[in-house]
Amino acid sequence: MKLDNKEFFKLSFLYTAVAAFPPVLNLFVRPLIEGENKLMPADFSQIEITETIISLAFIIATFAMSNAISRFYYDHVENRKDYNKLVSGIFNSILFRGFIVFIVAFIFRDYIGRLFTQPELQVFSKYGFAAILVGLFRAINITAFSLYRNEKKVRLYLIFGFLLGFLRAVFQLIGVFFYDMSFIGYVYGSAIGSGIISMSILFYTYYRSGFHYDRKILKPANRFALPLFEYALVAWGINFADRYFLEATPVTLGIYAQALLLGRGIEIIMQGFQGASQPEMFRMMKDGMEKNLNEIKKLSHLLMAQSQLLIAAAIIPAMVYCLIFKTDLKLAAGFIAIVFIRYILRTQYIIFSFPVYFEKKTKIFLYLNLVVLVVNLLLLYFLVPIIGAYGAIAAILISQAIQVFGIYFYQKKIVSISWSCNKLLIFPFIIIVITVIAEIIKLQFDLNPFISAAIVVVVILASLTILYKNEISKILNKGWKQL
Repeated sequence: MKLDNKEFFKLSFLYTAVAAFPPVLNLFVRPLIEGENKLMPADFSQIEITETIISLAFIIATFAMSNAISRFYYDHVENRKDYNKLVSGIFNSILFRGFIVFIVAFIFRDYIGRLFTQPELQVFSKYGFAAILVGLFRAINITAFSLYRNEKKVRLYLIFGFLLGFLRAVFQLIGVFFYDMSFIGYVYGSAIGSGIISMSILFYTYYRSGFHYDRKILKPANRFALPLFEYALVAWGINFADRYFLEATPVTLGIYAQALLLGRGIEIIMQGFQGASQPEMFRMMKDGMEKNLNEIKKLSHLLMAQSQLLIAAAIIPAMVYCLIFKTDLKLAAGFIAIVFIRYILRTQYIIFSFPVYFEKKTKIFLYLNLVVLVVNLLLLYFLVPIIGAYGAIAAILISQAIQVFGIYFYQKKIVSISWSCNKLLIFPFIIIVITVIAEIIKLQFDLNPFISAAIVVVVILASLTILYKNEISKILNKGWKQL
């Protein structure tokens, strides 16, 4: 099975455009709600803590069903009756788990509030239930988008994706300016905007597939998803524990959170790349790994190159964007390069995870990431009190590096794919090491952050040029001949 470059780049562009739309809109929303007599860095720290609650509710409600529906689509697509039962049952289970989360949060609402030091966060009832709804709606939306990618219902994906970004941004503004000038108005607006799309998706899903709950159909999907769900809980601890350690210093967390928000924009765009890659990767693996080995490697190289190019292109503009803020949020510009570079590790992890997902060897994700979580928490405990936000950054870089090497060595045991270590491991890690060194020099000599960031961008572009010089030459020669 040969990779259709034209089809891949078309889908990659469309999925990336949809994924990028909400972050792009957020670039306009943030400056409108920030400033004197508006939201200050401490308010944005509260939004970031709320995001940790949203993400936890999302993980529990989803139960890794976005992964399961992508994998089991291929097992049931030829039997329409079982396929409808699978789709309907998965969305029913998401709703049920969301309801359970809501009930548990209601019972323990006072205890949850006591976890935080900021008075605004201690009254969980004011914002917590809206955050849980956002998490539930996110579970519905992302699972549906995973299904539409596999079904190649690109038009449906585009319609719901763009509407989701637009409505969420509009209602966030309405929530802040007309309901409550605080993080609470922001969260309520997010809930209403995303809820409208989720209700539309559910109506369409049940209209098309009916209302079913077949335990026989769902049992293997749940068995497949359980280790991924356990892994997702552990990964949530890895990815969000830093916010809790920084919560007692709201201004620092608010500044750090702004860099993380822009980083999440990068991550969401990368999910667009991965959304185009995953169905193609699974199709080629199903058709035979040995037969399609070269195409599998080619697709992996494309995904890694796209991710690095995106990071290089985004660093300086993201830093310039931070300078438009009127409060201390502008200091987030200094964190951009070191925060963005972590998504190289994320892409490596995704690529080496593809064979593991396909072979359904998902228990490794739990075991590996339990080790990573312990390392991350220990690093946060010792480093954050000493070097603040940089302690959190160091913890996540070290933790994710352990993730990458762990999954790399595991997948080598179950599949015989001779990856290009230069393209997927060695050069990406050289970029990360140089970024860390540049950051240390910047802090030591109080350099302008744009200087160290420019060095990182040049290193990434030089790396891509060295690794892909043959491909670049072919493209340039082809373009020259057409002229």
